[in-house]
Amino acid sequence: MTLCGIAIAVKAVKALSEAQRLLESTRLQMAPVIHDVTQIVADAQSIVRAVDREMDKVGDSLAAIRDTTRNVRDFELMIQERIERPLLDITAVLSALVKGGRVFLNSFLRR
Repeated sequence: MTLCGIAIAVKAVKALSEAQRLLESTRLQMAPVIHDVTQIVADAQSIVRAVDREMDKVGDSLAAIRDTTRNVRDFELMIQERIERPLLDITAVLSALVKGGRVFLNSFLRR
């Protein structure tokens, strides 16, 4: 029984020694990992700040596009009011004159 206890104690000492080496190895590797994680977090914060600054520009661009679209629509309506309608009126008058001229010529030539 004493031999069993000694064997268990030796194995326990070996296991504890292995655990100590593993913890030391892990402790040495934690510093670079923590540094890398810190760098990644700093980069992510920088990206978020840059995106936040650009969102204002995107909003301004969308507002400019909306204003330009409104201006084009207003210009189209102005063209319709100032040019298209008078042209349609002139076309109607010219069409009436041509029809009147045809009727006059037809009645004149029939006599």
